[in-house]
Amino acid sequence: MTAQTDRDRKVVFLSPACVLDTRSGAAASMRTVLKWLADSGWQSYSLGATIFDGRYEYPTGQVIGPEATNPAHKGKWLELDRDGVKHLLFNTQSTQGRHLTRDEAQRVVAGTEERLARIKPDVILGYGQDSVSQTLWKRARRHTKALIFYLANANYSDSALFSEFDKVLCPSAYLAQSYSETLGITADVFPTPVDDRMYSPPEDVMPVAHSAARRDGFITFVNPVPEKGATLVFQLIKLAAQERPDLTFLVLEGRLSGQWWRDAGADIADMPNVWWLGNQQDMRPVYRRTSILLFPSFWPEATGRGIKEAQLGGIPVLATNRGGIPEQLNGGGFLFEVPDGCMETYTKIPPREAVRPWLDTLCRLMDDEDAYREASQRALRAAEPFRPETRKREIVAFFDQIVSDHESRKARRP
Repeated sequence: MTAQTDRDRKVVFLSPACVLDTRSGAAASMRTVLKWLADSGWQSYSLGATIFDGRYEYPTGQVIGPEATNPAHKGKWLELDRDGVKHLLFNTQSTQGRHLTRDEAQRVVAGTEERLARIKPDVILGYGQDSVSQTLWKRARRHTKALIFYLANANYSDSALFSEFDKVLCPSAYLAQSYSETLGITADVFPTPVDDRMYSPPEDVMPVAHSAARRDGFITFVNPVPEKGATLVFQLIKLAAQERPDLTFLVLEGRLSGQWWRDAGADIADMPNVWWLGNQQDMRPVYRRTSILLFPSFWPEATGRGIKEAQLGGIPVLATNRGGIPEQLNGGGFLFEVPDGCMETYTKIPPREAVRPWLDTLCRLMDDEDAYREASQRALRAAEPFRPETRKREIVAFFDQIVSDHESRKARRP
């Protein structure tokens, strides 16, 4: 029997949710896995639909191209190549999963199975618990050697969903332990992969390379939604505007727009000490100008991709002691307790005294060059195990082993 080579090996990411979604941390992780495997000789695919995160329509033309917005191409399959990965996507009328019609769902399932039968992937991995995803998993089982679920958040409650899968992967030990206790699931820890194009190295981060320039850098907050601690940042910005108007906050839009916050009565986007930017496909220019990253999540974060991206560049992180965040900080950064009531009600605005320690820490780092330099060095040490070259070797070896194990079992059969 001839051993299978890397160039014969095929991997498919399978989900109605589009892997090109720049608002989704899980999608970013899967894009990185697909790219790294393609770099190593695997044939890499994504297969699904133009369904994206967020509460409003996604600008598909920016990430897919004009063919996605062309009315003549709605209801058709699109094919595009990115970073050596072939993406096969059913072009839905809406980018919101809740608007997916029954006819579209049926066509996604039928078209997906047809393409899986043609590709014959060695490994299929994906995520999702909606009815379309569950149908896809059942159909996918017959077309692959290994079916893998990437369990990236704490929102799953039905253990039966995972019965089809050979492996379940969690991005942190915290999340794996949590699911072991609540659903009896055994999951492998699969630390969040960060591609070298997702962060700026320390020599390119202005405040890190030249710590005296930290005063000119931003205090950055990404994805201002309630569960990510947006109300805490809102209160922090208000307090800083009164006491330290020299500090400038950069807020990057994610699943909610600035207009949504205006309508909700919290004018974050219009504060005088705030720069508000839309969703960014390339975060490197943002990190180059960032002095400190805020990560004040109220909900039980599985991991915290932004923490790794920031610390790989030597950027100090201020974060809440919630979920898998301490694990991702890995000894770097600064931890704070979630204000009373905010874990129960994400839209609760914490009192000024609850955000005072955050502002005091920001001021110390921005005013004391030695303190900032020490925090930056701690961030770099904490990020060392997650460097892209290290994770890439580990991930390629992981998937190679899955195929090798299957081949060994097949060879032992009578």
